[in-house]
Amino acid sequence: MPHLDELTTLDGALPHPAVNDLCIQVKSGEINRRQFLRTAALLGVTVASASTFLGSALLGNSARADDAITPRQGGSLRFACAIQEIQDPMLITWIEASNLLRNSLEFLTWVDADNITHPYLAESWSPSEDLKTWTFNLRQDVKWSNGDTFNVDDVQHNIQRWIATDSKSVNRTAFQDISAFEKLGDFQFRLVLKRPILAIPEMLNAFTCAIVHRSFKAGDDWAKNPLCTGPFKLVSFAVNKQATFAKRPDYWRKPANLDELRYVDMGTDISSHLAALQAGQVDVLYRVTVAELDLAKRLPGAQLLTCKSAQTIVMRMACDQKPFDDLRIRKAVVLCADNAQMLKIAYRGMGTLGEDHHVAPSSPEYFALPKRARDVVAAKKLLADAGYPNGIDIDLIVGNTQGRYEQDCAQILQQNCAEAGIRINLKVIPATQYWPIWNKAAFSLTYWAHRPLGVMSLELAYRSGAAWNESHYSDPAFDAALDKAMGIVDPKQRAVAMEEVERILQDACVMVQPFWGDNFTATSKKVQGFKVHPSHFYPMDEVWLSA
Repeated sequence: MPHLDELTTLDGALPHPAVNDLCIQVKSGEINRRQFLRTAALLGVTVASASTFLGSALLGNSARADDAITPRQGGSLRFACAIQEIQDPMLITWIEASNLLRNSLEFLTWVDADNITHPYLAESWSPSEDLKTWTFNLRQDVKWSNGDTFNVDDVQHNIQRWIATDSKSVNRTAFQDISAFEKLGDFQFRLVLKRPILAIPEMLNAFTCAIVHRSFKAGDDWAKNPLCTGPFKLVSFAVNKQATFAKRPDYWRKPANLDELRYVDMGTDISSHLAALQAGQVDVLYRVTVAELDLAKRLPGAQLLTCKSAQTIVMRMACDQKPFDDLRIRKAVVLCADNAQMLKIAYRGMGTLGEDHHVAPSSPEYFALPKRARDVVAAKKLLADAGYPNGIDIDLIVGNTQGRYEQDCAQILQQNCAEAGIRINLKVIPATQYWPIWNKAAFSLTYWAHRPLGVMSLELAYRSGAAWNESHYSDPAFDAALDKAMGIVDPKQRAVAMEEVERILQDACVMVQPFWGDNFTATSKKVQGFKVHPSHFYPMDEVWLSA
């Protein structure tokens, strides 16, 4: 095994002092190779040198046999995907919209399917020992489609928009601890934080963090003036209909293989998407849900792709609305829930059991809490203590935003809770009606996308005052515990700190979070170079079509 001195950072500087401890831990087997790679990359160590140090091939984005094949150039690929509003990239709320944008707009970092962070528009970065100061170096060869050079002014403009006091972007919550942006040169900047945060490079790949040109301002419509640094340029766009992108031959990296991308909105019926795939009308589907798995497997001209993911649903209760302002009511609901039954029946067992604290076992900071048993007798007593000896009637709103399995989960919970006298009135509404009220309803079911770190979801969904805190949960002890965990480098110590975070949230009984669902999609067999991603992030510059 090579010596520690052979490890290099992305900018050639000395590694963060914690890297030495990580090396000792991976040698002794205290942490695994993936934990080492993920943490070392966040600290600015090159993934190539980290992989060499481990004496193994790169775990993330590993080479495959078909990578040696020379891609066929040209052609137009048709992608079935919802065509959503993309007026201001920092304000988008769905990943489908970000997948349109990421053909043209790019990010400072890239997190691959193994949750390992890589350079992108940021060529390198290095944190201070206390993780409160982060220095970034930008690539110097990137050009905007109008000929402007991409530089630190673009980054400063974006970050200042994100964290402005009047910002309506979720980024305002995610990056609220940035106290200063320091321009060090045309291609170098420094972020000064109020508290230590290890996840900064990973957070910069969030789907709301696409970098727009420094001339973009509030009220502009990016689709009408699509300045970009990416491999494709937007040429036509119509919400709920279609979006077309053309290859940029002057792209700063190797130009894309395809000449054109055509995104087509085919509605919400995934079975019709599969029929179009089999008929040769489209080449790639954004998503296949668990309900269509059997159909997808039977299609001779298609290939089903799947991966583990930290995507989930939460049936959350608003802590400031009756009757859920009473912990006893929330706890009674949670004690009735049979999460294993929901995973088995509603999601066909294609996932990982949830534990009602929104941190997945796949997250590097996950701490395994003791399993909580279902207890209908205890739930009945809690109801009686809360003044409902004869049970209680509550409404649960479901939008089926990701498919029928949401409603199936809600119906199972309905049956579970009936045993304790909790009578759930299930209100199923169209997805278009759900999103205007998703963070206002007293009790509703919401889909949450995969994020590489559990703390990223906790920051957005449960920190006091967070932009997407739909349960209106607020606890200074939780906030403080989360702060502590986010500033710890050592994966083992961070997991120990996460025990308190997870326990506080689980004991608050904010939600029933039954499982983490696997991710499915499908493509035509002629589609090459398309890689399934747990976040549904699909850059298309390396994709090509075989003859």
